[in-house]
Amino acid sequence: MCGIAGIYNPTGVDLNEVIELSQTLKHRGPDDEGFYVANQYSAESYRGKDTIAALQQLKHISEINSNSNLALVHRRLSIIDVSELGHQPYISDDENYVLVFNGEVYNYKEIRQELKQKGHTFKSDSDTEVVLKAFIEWGKKCVNRFVGMWAFVVYNKQENTLTLSRDRYGIKPLYYYQNNNCFAFASEIKALLKLKAVDKSVSNQNLGSYLAFGTTQNPYQNLFQNILDIEPGCNYTYNLSTQKSVKENYFSVEDQLTENKESAHSNNQKFEELFNQSMGLHLRSDVEVGSCLSGGLDSSAIVYSASQQLRGKSLKTFTAAYQNKTVDESEYAKLVANQLTNVKDIYTYPEAKTLVADMDKMMYHQDLPIGSTSIFAQWEVMKCVNQNQVKVLLDGQGADEVLGGYYNFAGIHLIELLKSLKFVRFLREYTQLKKNFTPQMKNAVLRAAYYYLPKNLQQKLRAKERLSYSFIKSEKLTELGLDIPKRGGKTFDEHVNLSIQYGMYELLRYEDRNSMAFSIESRVPFLDHRLVDFVRSLPNNQKIHGGWTKHVLRKMLDKKLDDKVVWRKDKKGFVTPQQDWKNELMTSLTTELKDSDMPSLMDKDYVLQLCDKDFSNASHLSEFWRAYSVVKWYNIFNLNA
Repeated sequence: MCGIAGIYNPTGVDLNEVIELSQTLKHRGPDDEGFYVANQYSAESYRGKDTIAALQQLKHISEINSNSNLALVHRRLSIIDVSELGHQPYISDDENYVLVFNGEVYNYKEIRQELKQKGHTFKSDSDTEVVLKAFIEWGKKCVNRFVGMWAFVVYNKQENTLTLSRDRYGIKPLYYYQNNNCFAFASEIKALLKLKAVDKSVSNQNLGSYLAFGTTQNPYQNLFQNILDIEPGCNYTYNLSTQKSVKENYFSVEDQLTENKESAHSNNQKFEELFNQSMGLHLRSDVEVGSCLSGGLDSSAIVYSASQQLRGKSLKTFTAAYQNKTVDESEYAKLVANQLTNVKDIYTYPEAKTLVADMDKMMYHQDLPIGSTSIFAQWEVMKCVNQNQVKVLLDGQGADEVLGGYYNFAGIHLIELLKSLKFVRFLREYTQLKKNFTPQMKNAVLRAAYYYLPKNLQQKLRAKERLSYSFIKSEKLTELGLDIPKRGGKTFDEHVNLSIQYGMYELLRYEDRNSMAFSIESRVPFLDHRLVDFVRSLPNNQKIHGGWTKHVLRKMLDKKLDDKVVWRKDKKGFVTPQQDWKNELMTSLTTELKDSDMPSLMDKDYVLQLCDKDFSNASHLSEFWRAYSVVKWYNIFNLNA
């Protein structure tokens, strides 16, 4: 896990800016630092002040005295082959290719064996060398063989191109900026903001959409006008000679999958096999691996499998706990930990005063506004992991989106039964879901039916139901003419795809930034693409069955963990005592918002009115925190300048 960056400017790059790029990303890779600097006559590797001791013979980047037009930057968090042999930028044996790579290709050992049979030799035990030699052997199509998470850039000296690639779901981040004189990329937006050439303008369209709906109009967008996301499942090629870039999709969540007609028993077995395979790959590491443990089903499955595969080794787990028992899930985490003899459970206790103390730092690391205070709870977990000196952490992101664990999925499942005229099954499933999942099943069905309404009616209903339209000045709202983003689908499969593209994509950003702020590599075993494709192919009644969501996962854990965890009925999600914290912080929040600059489209008076309001509606409370985080973000990054 690392941080990568680079800049190309035909008239010359500012090496002071290159050094600042590296320092801005230091938290992503404190273990090593490397540079590759080139012009039309020469190219060479250089060290920085944080370069590993074994490579001090390299020239320091400050010793460059010629004009250079390309610079690649790498910050390393050493996980696989922690020696100097894993140092980056990684240069091919013939010096024609240079790689900067962030992430893990978990099946690197298997790919290395295949490459050896094709005549490749290896100097290191790192996945970095495997990635570059796979690229040399198979070109951009090499990514189809990768199981893992990645953002990498390969410079091809002969073709004078940069190839930028991102994993299938966007687990690892990569952003770019391009104008007539400059092409730059980085793992985090804040690094690009350090470059004078980069236009830092905010997109009013995207910001307005985020304030009103909690997301941008289209997936894979951020709030800046000209700083763009490299999209998941894509390779981009930038030609340094022509200064043109081309995007190619190698994967899409909308790809059609073969219909699965196997029995539930057979599919349950296949799911367990694929899940344990994924866990085995995600446990590959030359440093200690720990795990989040919320007390929910997904993290409990990860901890159980890890504990079985790490026989003879201890597994540390990390849980956010609260005094407020309506949101606290630590009793379930304790049930799991106490049942597994090699698990050592560790707890952290997020509270309002820490939220105030850390808010600026957390928002800086997030790069963009946050949707709720649950992101702060995750921040506190990562802080605790760092304090316990664990560098790799497993987490359950993706399970709810893929397996249909959220509220709306149950409603969509029921509507699909009605559409198929399966009235008896509908009534039975409705009753069972009301008993096992939520008493509010009527609301779940109505929310699912909402996506069948015409777009203009959806918009009117949402405006009536939510506070967030009022965050935007009325004249600006008219000017922007915002359309409601299509976040929900009419079918189960469509809703899965949209949940991956919107909600999960945002959660992965939170996960990446919070973990990397504390120099931790976070891994998400539920997002092994083979497991995801298999689950997406399952009939809906093997995902929601007998009133139980994520049924195939519960069947896997049945008789292995306590029934109170496996067949638990009060799903909370990763929640925090948001209202308690707001009440405790009301005076300071009000003062801060009064004294803060706000984006020109925001209605400051309306936002201030909400400081005194107690929210009975959880959505309204999250909307308040979202507006507050927009103001924080705007000021932390000095976006009024």
